[in-house]
Amino acid sequence: MTSGKTTDHPRPRGPVRLALLALLAPLWLALPTAAADDLDAILAALTLDEPSQMDFSEVRQEPMLESRERQSGRIAFEPPDTLIRETDGRRGEHVRIEGRELTLTRDDSVREIRLDEQPGLEAFAGLFRSLLQGDREALEAGFEVELDGDLDAWELELRPRDRALRRAIIEITIQGHEGVIRRVDTWEAGNRTSRMEFATEDAEDPSPAPPAEHD
Repeated sequence: MTSGKTTDHPRPRGPVRLALLALLAPLWLALPTAAADDLDAILAALTLDEPSQMDFSEVRQEPMLESRERQSGRIAFEPPDTLIRETDGRRGEHVRIEGRELTLTRDDSVREIRLDEQPGLEAFAGLFRSLLQGDREALEAGFEVELDGDLDAWELELRPRDRALRRAIIEITIQGHEGVIRRVDTWEAGNRTSRMEFATEDAEDPSPAPPAEHD
């Protein structure tokens, strides 16, 4: 025979409640989201398993200078982690980043630099490596990532996580579609900006304008 009285089960409190939350947290984090799926799809499309080369044109804007600096050249990637950047013209140079070493060749001079000594170059090298290797973990370790769009047309907003680096680089925005990078905009300290556009079959403007000032 029952009296009709219900017994309330006590809620877990204090350390017990925190422990339950800690156990459940990995389950929440593991739940797939549309944005996470889209980012994985984009990185998979960008992944390169063999050497590749992209032609680019770039314009840099320095607040103290009235004229804009324009240059063009090529960026090459040789798996697993070698990046090469060549610029054309009288001031052309050849930059090769392999592992933790950067080799700069200009005219007849050759200079070797450790990436540890150049955090800005290290950040860009790490960024392109993580994109072209499809390494989401490395990308998110170095940058806060916001994705707009999907595989058909996407934009990544990247902000450095490193506090010292944020004093030099405010934000990098990358636009593309499927496995093609079309544009890279960079906002640096002191209102310096750069826009790099890559030659694609559907490119509309071979001579890019600098990006707008960052808010």
